Amino acid sequence: MNSVRIPFRRAWRNPIFRGGLAAFAQQPTHRSYSLNYVATLATVLLITWPKEGFLNLRDLPFTYNALGGTTLIILAYLNVSQGATTSLGSRYVSLHDWLALAPVPAGTFLRGYLAASCLELWLFWGLSLPLLMLAAHVSGEPLLHLGAGMLIILVCTGSYRMVGVTLLTCFERDEFLLYILVRLLYVFFILGSGFVVPLCNPVLAFADASLWPHRLGSVALPGLTLRGWVATVVLHLLLGGGSFIIALLRVHWVQRHGAGREAREEGRGNG
Repeated sequence: MNSVRIPFRRAWRNPIFRGGLAAFAQQPTHRSYSLNYVATLATVLLITWPKEGFLNLRDLPFTYNALGGTTLIILAYLNVSQGATTSLGSRYVSLHDWLALAPVPAGTFLRGYLAASCLELWLFWGLSLPLLMLAAHVSGEPLLHLGAGMLIILVCTGSYRMVGVTLLTCFERDEFLLYILVRLLYVFFILGSGFVVPLCNPVLAFADASLWPHRLGSVALPGLTLRGWVATVVLHLLLGGGSFIIALLRVHWVQRHGAGREAREEGRGNG
C-alpha cells in the first residue's frame, strides 16, 4: 500500500503539480470538452449498435472496435496537441520564465509539469471507460480484452502527451513549426504508421487485442514471442521514455543557460 501512496505523496509535494492542479480546476473549457467528447462516443456507439443500430451490423466486435478506434483518434490528437500547449497558465510565460519563477531541479519541474498535463488525459480516459464497457458487453468481448484495450489507449495516448510536451520544450519559440510538427506527427501516428510500421499503430493494436482475427503479426525475440498489441505497447513506452529524456535534457539546458545569463547580467550591473 505504501508503494502506491508514495508517488501520490511526491506528486502532491511537487509545487509545479500543485500549480497545474489549480490551473486545471479553474479551466472552464473542460466541462464543454467533456460533454462533446462523451456525446461523440455515444453517437458512435448508437450508430454501430449490433443488430438494431442504424447500420444494422451483425459483426459484433465491430461495435467495440469502432468505439475504441474513435476514442484513440480523438485522444491521440487531443494529447499530442494539448501537450504542445502550455498547461500552467499564460501561453506567454516561457519555459525559462517558469524555471525562474519556480527554482526547482529540472527533474522535479518536468515530472510535476507532466503530471499536471496528464490530468486531462486521465479525465477523458475515465469518461470513455463506461461506454467501452458497454460496447465490450454487447460485442461479447471478455474483461481481459477490455483491460488490454484500455491499457493500449492509456499507454499510447500518454506517450503522445509526452511527445507533445517534448515538442513544447524544444520549439516553444517557433509556434508555426510547432503547429506543423504536431499535425504531421498525429497523421503519422494514426494513419501513416498503419502502412509503414503497423506495430506502431494504436488503432490496429486495439483491434488486435479484441475478438477480431489478429490484425498484427507477432514479434519473435530470443526465448520470447510478443503479441502484436503487446509490441505496440512496448514501442509506445519506449517512445514516451525517449521523449521524456529529451525533454529533461532540454529543461536542464534551459536552466543552466538561464542561470549563466542571469549571472552575466548581474556582473554587468555590478560593473
